[in-house]
Amino acid sequence: MQLVPGHGPHLRSPETAFDTVHKVEFIQRLRAEEKEGVVFKRLSAPYVVGRPASGGDARKLKFHESASFIVGKINAKRSVSLLLFTGDRIGAAGNVTIPPNHDVPATGQVVECRYLYAFRESGAIYQPVYLGARDDIRAEECTTDQLKYRNEEPVEQAA
Repeated sequence: MQLVPGHGPHLRSPETAFDTVHKVEFIQRLRAEEKEGVVFKRLSAPYVVGRPASGGDARKLKFHESASFIVGKINAKRSVSLLLFTGDRIGAAGNVTIPPNHDVPATGQVVECRYLYAFRESGAIYQPVYLGARDDIRAEECTTDQLKYRNEEPVEQAA
């Protein structure tokens, strides 16, 4: 008896690679298609709900990007707002928490952040991580052109 059908308008089987050559090709293609990442799972491991505290049989490889931003203002709790230029206009690009091993950057300073992708509608970056201050980048170089945007998958309509 099959509890979940293998095909249908709302269920797709994931693409799987089993050997090193195909895994490398798969990762390269997913990066080129601007996907978020890939998960490696031990083939013999059972499905387990939740996340392991450490270790485990599945590993994520996220395709992070990094970009330079201008600090807009200093927020509460070691956080700063980020700004980017779009042409001659400047706009919000989200917020990032400054880790305790870094000094909080000053307003107007250029900083580097790692992120997973940016949202086209808001311009905000998703899962930002502060990497540090930049003194080799001018504020005018902090533009939206450097962002990788979320790859929106078209939603298939049921027939």
